[in-house]
Amino acid sequence: MTSIEQIATLATFGAVWAVLSVGHNLADHVIGQTDHQAAGKAAPSAAEVADGVSPRRGWGACLGHVAQYHLVMAVMLTLVWAVLPLRMSFTGLAAELAVSAVTHALFDRRW
Repeated sequence: MTSIEQIATLATFGAVWAVLSVGHNLADHVIGQTDHQAAGKAAPSAAEVADGVSPRRGWGACLGHVAQYHLVMAVMLTLVWAVLPLRMSFTGLAAELAVSAVTHALFDRRW
């Protein structure tokens, strides 16, 4: 890899990191999650399940939040990609968003 390619790779990494950092705060705290989703996305406790609560309770709120969050992230990344000459691919962005969505949903369930 030439030094120009290395600089372009570093510039892409830096720009994407900045967008994802701002996007995370915007999507998790401003427009990507409702109060209802935040309060209801966690998995029920073992005691609640023993008392008859469905172990699937909260998945709707969790998946709704994850969908809104990643829509915000996708829009922000697409806008930056359209404006800046970054070395990114649609496949790479789709893979990143898919991995992020799956891990985000699992972590937000707070098992």
